[in-house]
Amino acid sequence: MEAKRKQMIRSANVYGFTSKQTVQYSQELDHLMNIYRRLTVGTPNNKTERTEVFQ
Repeated sequence: MEAKRKQMIRSANVYGFTSKQTVQYSQELDHLMNIYRRLTVGTPNNKTERTEVFQ
């Protein structure tokens, strides 16, 4: 996640916050953060969705 965050920040500094590349990195970081949250906190039924990690 940290590497993706740095990649997003570099892209924003070079191409701007609304560039296609920066938005893509932001969405990828969001996805990684969602996976992390699911693995560490679980879902409302205390079930952990681990299959998404392998997609």
